[in-house]
Parts: sequence; structure tokens; C-alpha cells
Amino acid sequence: MYIRKIAVSQNPKKIAVLLPSMMVGGAERLVAEELTYLKDDPRFVLELHLIFEKGQFFQNVASLGVPVHVWNAPHKSARMLGAYLNIIRYLRQTRCDILHSHLLDEIGPIVGKLAGAKVVATVHSDKHYGAADRFALSRSDLVLGCGMEVLRNISRFIPRKKVKVLKNAIHKPDNTGFCRKDILQRFDIREESKLVVSLGRLARLKGYDLLIKAFRQVVTVVPDAVLLIGGEGEERSRLDDLIKSSGLQENVRLPGLVSEIHEVLASCDLYVNSSRWEGLPMTLLEAIAHGRAIVATDVGGNSEVVRDGVTGILVPPDDPDRLAGAIIRMLKDDEFRNKAGNEALVLFNSDYTIDRHCEALAGYYNQVLLNRQP
Repeated sequence: MYIRKIAVSQNPKKIAVLLPSMMVGGAERLVAEELTYLKDDPRFVLELHLIFEKGQFFQNVASLGVPVHVWNAPHKSARMLGAYLNIIRYLRQTRCDILHSHLLDEIGPIVGKLAGAKVVATVHSDKHYGAADRFALSRSDLVLGCGMEVLRNISRFIPRKKVKVLKNAIHKPDNTGFCRKDILQRFDIREESKLVVSLGRLARLKGYDLLIKAFRQVVTVVPDAVLLIGGEGEERSRLDDLIKSSGLQENVRLPGLVSEIHEVLASCDLYVNSSRWEGLPMTLLEAIAHGRAIVATDVGGNSEVVRDGVTGILVPPDDPDRLAGAIIRMLKDDEFRNKAGNEALVLFNSDYTIDRHCEALAGYYNQVLLNRQP
């Protein structure tokens, strides 16, 4: 058991967390986890700032009792600069100690510096960083990569002494109080089906078109396999058309946003990540927290969670044939799948629990405030 040690400060430090909105996504889930854990920490006073709209995940943080400021900046408009100026004024007036930026690589650190605060930026994607991103992130006092691949990427343009890894993490889910049969009925899935689940935004980067193409091969070998893709996004109509043209209406479900994430994961036989690129997906952590074996593309930080042949199977991105083969192998080999799931749970308990993550984050906050090298 991890024992939390707190040195109570006479003068708690003010931490402003900044991100675009509370849309449903991995970074937003991580922020909610961090706020939940640190909100009662006497060392800090936390508040949340949302640049644009509230987002679907807003109620999850509104109920925490942490002050939330929604600035309602217009998207892709010059008037957005006015919102940033208002945030800077507010942070100066309230004497913010640290600005912690998420998903705002090109502007968040600049806002923090102009507000006279120390800046911590968490980077969530193993993407190509343009000149604006590189300039802004380099202004940070500390940049946290959510996984080792992300760390290696940002270390190419940020001084190594200012970069650290802080792996994504979640709280351990409660697997009690639900019935698998009820969950399957809710999504019109037969109890004897082999349930394959993938969760995320319906966007090109998630590769759901590839997963649906792969599943056309899967059902020829495992006809009782059912794929449930939970999420919403700009690819919704395209994926609907692909399901119909592939004749997979009986085998693939697109139910939209899934509120019963943990119940669905606890009910599935296999979790799949088909992304074209990634950071370190929170959904993979949620899957291993439920002891689920995984098939995933070998991109970003996926290989840190999916240890090939141990906790699951890694396949190249953009390869529906290899993806199909791995899914089929997992669904046909119960012994391998169950063993991989057990190993996945061991990995979660050792590396990805939120208490260890947040205690490390608190340590980084204090080191930045004291101008020490993390």
C-alpha cells in the first residue's frame, strides 16, 4: 500500500490548471484524476481554467469543489487573444504560483510566463511539433511527457534538464456492483458473444476505419465476435457507412459516448487500440486496470503498456491484416488471453496508480517553486 506523506505548508501555493475544455478525452480524464487526488492537499490551492466551452466531462470536475473558470473564448478567432489577456490579468491579480498547462503546447506556457507564474506543461502526444509549439514549450520551467516515447520526442528540442516523464495514471476501479449480462443487454449483445472493445474519439488518428476493416476478417473466423467502439467525433458518419458497406451491422456497435466505461471494460474479452499515433492512452490504463489483454498498434507509448507477448500483442499501424490476425489469435486462445490479462493487472498495480503519479507531480511542483532542477 502506498502511504501518502505530506509536509504541511504554512503558505499553500496556488496552482492554476489550464486546458481547452473538459471534452471527453485522455488528457481531460487525467486532469480530473489529478484534481480529485490533490484537491484536499494542504500544500496547494487548486483551480481549473477552461479556455473554450465546458465540454461533456465538465460535471465530473464541477462536483469536486475545485473553483472552475470557463472563459468561453471563440474558436479560431482573433478575439481569442482577448480571453488569454483576461486570464493573464486574473492570474497576476490573484498571484498564481504555478500554471499547469495541458493540450495548449503553443500558448499555455506563454500565458503562464506573462502572468508571472512558474510553468509546468504536460505533453500528451507523440506528434511532430512545429516552431510555435517548440518555442512555447521551451519557455516552461518543466515539461512532463506522459510516457517515454513522448519524453524522447520533446527532448529533441527542450533542454534535457527541463524535461521529465510522468506516466499517465488512474485510480483503481471498483469491479463490483455490476452484472455482465446487464451490460451486454444494454448494447444489444448476446451473452455468448466474444466482446471486443475500443474507446476514444471517432477521429482519423484513432484508426477506427482500420479496425472495422480488420473486423471483417475477424468475424469470418470468430463469427460470434462483436466490436463495440465507444465515442463520438467527426468520423462518425464515415464509420457508419463503412460498417454498412462491410455488412457488419450485426457485429459492430457505435453507441456514442459510453458512460459505463468501467463496467464495459470489466465485461469485455479483449481491448483494442488501432491508433495511427498516440501519447500514452488513458484507455489502455483503464483496460489493464481491469486485467484485460490488449491488441494495440506499436505507436507512441502503447508499447509501454502493451508488452508484446506478455500483456498483449503489438502490431504495426495502418495494417488491418496484422490487426485482424492478432485479434483472432487472442479470441481463439483463451489461455494466452487470460494470462496476458493477469500480467496486465500486475503492470497496472506496479506502475500506473494515481497515488504514485500525484505524489510525483506534487514533488515536481515544489521543486519548480524552489528553482531546483527536478
